[in-house]
Amino acid sequence: MMKPSRSLSRQTGATLIEVMVSALIVAFGVLAMIALQSNAIKFSKTSEYRSIATLLANDLADRMRVNSVPAALATGSPYDVTEAYSRPSAVPSRPSCKADDCTPDELAKRDVGEWKRALYFSLPGGNGYVKTNPTDRVVDVWVAWQDPGETEAAAPGSKSECPTDFVKDVKDQPRCMFFRIALPPPL
Repeated sequence: MMKPSRSLSRQTGATLIEVMVSALIVAFGVLAMIALQSNAIKFSKTSEYRSIATLLANDLADRMRVNSVPAALATGSPYDVTEAYSRPSAVPSRPSCKADDCTPDELAKRDVGEWKRALYFSLPGGNGYVKTNPTDRVVDVWVAWQDPGETEAAAPGSKSECPTDFVKDVKDQPRCMFFRIALPPPL
């Protein structure tokens, strides 16, 4: 009989080290997947808020076009909303004017009131800023909201997206989205 050769060396503990390194690599992979999932959920919510903001800006644009705003721009726009941002603490009031009996200015106030209510119910901390430019026949609209869990450190660009007089002296900076609405010429 032949004796086994002594050239095969015995490795004790090598398999245990390999298993521990493999477990460490798998643990890092699982942590990376958890972080990826967390960011996917956060960005999904931000995308949802951006879609809602777009729909609400289109809603205001449609209201303005229906209310024959181009003719009313000569005297200044009743649609301007230029107050500084504040997170709404109560439901915005609904103007009492009925659509059939309203003047264009009263209808504009009603439209703005309805739009602010839609912002309140659709976006967390939802608010808006509207500024008309009668010479260029455009309306600049900013829709603002608070991203839940976001801080200024986490979203440093959010203040630069908002008009300066809208967010001055605001502790928790909102995230803003800008829209420019072109109005048709008067009839």
